[in-house]
Amino acid sequence: MQYEEIESYIKTDRPDIWRRLYPLHGFYKDQIIRITAENCVFLACYEEAEQVAREVIAWVETQPDDLVSGFDLLSQSHAELKELRRITGRVFTRKANRLRRNLRRAIGLLPEHDDVQQAFDNARTASAKSFIIIFDAEHPERSLSAHDLRQFHLRRSYAVNLAIADGIHDLAVNFLNYAGLFLTLTLPGEYRNCSYEQAKAEIGRRWKRVRRKARHRDILLLGMTALELHEDETPHYHIQLYVSPEHRAWVEEQILDAFPNECDRRDEAIKDIRDVARASRYTTKDHGKPETSLTFIGLRKDIKRRYRGVYEGKDTSALSEWRISRARQLMKQKTSGGAVLLLLRGFADERLNRLSARHPDSHYAESDIQRLQTMFLHTLHFRVVKDFREKNTPQVAKISKELKQENTVFHFGPVPTCLYKNQEGVRASSPPCECMGSRGQPPPSPPQEHIPDPSC
Repeated sequence: MQYEEIESYIKTDRPDIWRRLYPLHGFYKDQIIRITAENCVFLACYEEAEQVAREVIAWVETQPDDLVSGFDLLSQSHAELKELRRITGRVFTRKANRLRRNLRRAIGLLPEHDDVQQAFDNARTASAKSFIIIFDAEHPERSLSAHDLRQFHLRRSYAVNLAIADGIHDLAVNFLNYAGLFLTLTLPGEYRNCSYEQAKAEIGRRWKRVRRKARHRDILLLGMTALELHEDETPHYHIQLYVSPEHRAWVEEQILDAFPNECDRRDEAIKDIRDVARASRYTTKDHGKPETSLTFIGLRKDIKRRYRGVYEGKDTSALSEWRISRARQLMKQKTSGGAVLLLLRGFADERLNRLSARHPDSHYAESDIQRLQTMFLHTLHFRVVKDFREKNTPQVAKISKELKQENTVFHFGPVPTCLYKNQEGVRASSPPCECMGSRGQPPPSPPQEHIPDPSC
């Protein structure tokens, strides 16, 4: 059944609904009619087309106003949105994609079956490839297009994310001796029929509650989160989480309390990280896709910008030149990722950042091994070796109480004093004196010669 078969019924019974459906793309109209007809229970007293029209009217009335009012925007092609941007000066691409996603969720349409979205994405990619930024006259195929530039930025961002994730793992496992957990957190089934914004806000609220409780108990959490989409475009989390072994049971309890639907599949929702490289690649597998976001746990909000700025030599006013040079050197060597984050002062907890200070904070450096690692960090940073280990037996010089005559030598000579050479009470025949930081009165001024008065 097509939309044209029931359009007359909708226009006659509910002209307001007909006006709302009028700007909607024909593909979406046919999909709505098809799904409605499949779920409709037909009665013998009404015609089939009339019953489907009534069901479509009821469906439109139950949809949110922002979705229904956006039927015109989500139906426009890429060329039409470019023209709209030229007229209004605003970009509507993201909003149009969001509206199409919510419509697909409302009618149960998979993204790969959305012909309108596929055509929009293909037109957008073709437009980016045709927009040449740097033209090569000798080799036109080597010209730099907007699509090539975007792919370059995506690859660079991907490399930065992996480098930061490796630094977190290095510090958490090799220094703090934390346990690594790989979490897969989803929402209950009732959130598969709501809008994408509602589902995203709900899963974010639940995860923030876990982090807030840990922060109130002064429990340090480190890691990386990736918000991705299921096949039906419901958001879910993949999280690399590092926590101290003594707090692991409590953290797992709080996670299951915030996500009770994961209790039945606890072994799948919470796993140990055995291969960090494989876990990082899986977490970032959807990097660059729409609505896929990567964030870090326990780091500064601007850690990506600071990391790129130090590596490229840009925007590094917040750090000293010595920190920048040492951090950049370690970045290029691709070693000591945890030391790089400490040199960048990239952690949200200042007690961790102060491990790289001249006078480090020993809150997270309790064992001798951790203090030795702090010594190594100071050697990299300040080029000096300091022993931060706590010594159980203080080193005290031992002096014999008995004086042995054969080992005693007597020396006679002038005793140096801290006097001025013209100090009162010092004879001229006395040995030379040296003044070293004397705080006494200044020496007296020499007596002035008496000059006779010529008038006398």
